Amino acid sequence: MRFLARESQRRGSMIRITTHRKSSRTVVTIDGRLMTADLRAIRRVRQSVRGVVALDLGGLDACAKDGIRLLQDWLDAGAQLDAATPFLRMVLQDHKADCSTESPSSRNP
Repeated sequence: MRFLARESQRRGSMIRITTHRKSSRTVVTIDGRLMTADLRAIRRVRQSVRGVVALDLGGLDACAKDGIRLLQDWLDAGAQLDAATPFLRMVLQDHKADCSTESPSSRNP
C-alpha cells in the first residue's frame, strides 16, 4: 500500500513513503531525499501506524539533520531498523551510544 508520495519542484527534493503489513508488523519504507520540508509528512505517517513498526531506509539517499533526529526518536520509541545504508546505520547507532554513555558529572567520586 502506498501511503504518500510527495515531490517539491521548488527545492528539487523527492520523498516517497510507503507502508505495508508484513507478518505482525508494519514496514515503513522511506525513499529519496529527506529534507526539512518533509518532516511533517514523516510525523503524520508515524502517528498513523500502530503496533510494531520496522523502518526500511535502504532507499534513503540523503537526510537532513532534523530528519536524522526524527528517525532516531522513532527508533528510540521502539521502531526497528530493517534496512539502511551503512553510513545512515552508523549515524543512527552512534546516537544510541551517545545516549547510553554516562556523563562524567553523574559518576560517584
